[in-house]
Amino acid sequence: MLLLLVLILFTVVVDYMLLPALGAILLDKLSLSTEAFGTVASAYGFSAAISSFLAISFIDRFERKKILLFFYAGFVLGLICCALSQSYYLLLASRIITGISGGLVGATCLTIVADLFQMKQRGKAMGFIQMAYATGQIGGLPLAMYLSSQFSWQVSYLFIIVVGITSWVLLASIMKRLSDHLALTREEKPLTHAINTVGKKRYWFVFGNNIAVVLGDMTLMTFNTVYMTKNLGLSLDQIPLVYMSIGAVGVAFAPLWGKLSDQLGKFKVFTIGSILSMASLICYTQIAVYDFWIVLLLHIFLFIGINARMVSSASLGMSIPEPADRGTFMTFDASLQQAAAGLASIIVGYLVITSESGALINFHVIGWIVCTLMLVTILLMWRINQLTIH
Repeated sequence: MLLLLVLILFTVVVDYMLLPALGAILLDKLSLSTEAFGTVASAYGFSAAISSFLAISFIDRFERKKILLFFYAGFVLGLICCALSQSYYLLLASRIITGISGGLVGATCLTIVADLFQMKQRGKAMGFIQMAYATGQIGGLPLAMYLSSQFSWQVSYLFIIVVGITSWVLLASIMKRLSDHLALTREEKPLTHAINTVGKKRYWFVFGNNIAVVLGDMTLMTFNTVYMTKNLGLSLDQIPLVYMSIGAVGVAFAPLWGKLSDQLGKFKVFTIGSILSMASLICYTQIAVYDFWIVLLLHIFLFIGINARMVSSASLGMSIPEPADRGTFMTFDASLQQAAAGLASIIVGYLVITSESGALINFHVIGWIVCTLMLVTILLMWRINQLTIH
C-alpha cells in the first residue's frame, strides 16, 4: 500500500518540481518576464487551494479510494494539457487544470497514511513516504530535465503522464477500500462538520506551521535554477546532477529521520534539521559561490535539513486531528499550503529582478526571508509538540 502511494506522490512531486526547474528554459523559450513566470508557477497553487477549500465540506463523506481515483485522473488530464501547451496562456491554463486535482491527490494520500498508521509508527511511515520526494529528485526530475534539453520542455511531461497512467491502473486494481472513517463521521451536515473542524484552535498551529514551511520552500525554489545558471554560471547539463544529489540525500536520510523522529522525538529532529538548513542557506545565498562542487555540497546539506523538517513536521502534525476530522483537516491544510505556494511564487516574481545579463538581482534577500520563516516554524512546532504531550 505504501509503495503505491509513493508511486502516486512521485508523479505529483516531479510535476510540482519540474516547472521551477524549467525556469531558465521557459524564460527564453516563451520570452517570459520574472513576473509572468511567477504567475505561471503560482497557477497550480492557487487552483489547488480553491479546489481543496471547496472539497473540505464533503471529503470525509466518501470512501478514500474513490476520492483518490477521481482526482488522480484529473491530475493526469492536466499533465496531458501541459504537454500540449505551445504558449504562455495555454501553459497557464494547463497548470490551473493540473492544480485543481493535484492538491487533493497529495492530501488524500497523507490522509490514508494517517488512517493506516498509529502515532508511534507514523514517523517511520512518513520517512518511507518521503521516498517519493527523494526518488522524484534523484530519478524523475533529472530524467524529465534531460528530455527537455534533448527534445523540448513539453516532452518532459510525457514521462510523468506514462507513470501517472500506470499508477492509476494499479490504484484501481490493487488498493482496497478504505471506509472505516465513515463510521466515525458525526451526524452533521457536511458544511457544519467542515466549519467545526476548521474552527478548532489547536488545528491552526499545524496549519500555520505548514504555511510557513511552504512559503519558505517556494520562495527559495521558484528561481533557484535560474540563480544557479544565470548568477553562479552552472550549465543546464549540471542542473540535473544537483537534483539527483538532492534526491540521493532523500533516499539515504528519509528513513533515518523517520526512525529518529520516533525514537528521539519529532520536535528535536525538526529543530536539528532547521539549524542545518539555515546554516547552509546563509552560505548559499549570501556568498557568491561559483564552484559547482561547492554549490552541490551546499544543496546536499540544505536538503538533509529540509528532509528532517518534512518528515518530522508531517508525522507530528498528523497526530493533532481527530480521526473523524482527518480528511477535512488534511484537505483544508492542503488548501492553505497550495495558496501559500502560489502567493510565494508571485511575491518572489516581483522581489527578484532580471538584469541585462540575465542574472537575478535581490536573490540574497530570499535567504534571509526563508531563514526567518524557519525560525517561525521552530516556535510553532514547539507548540504542536506541547499539544501532543498534553
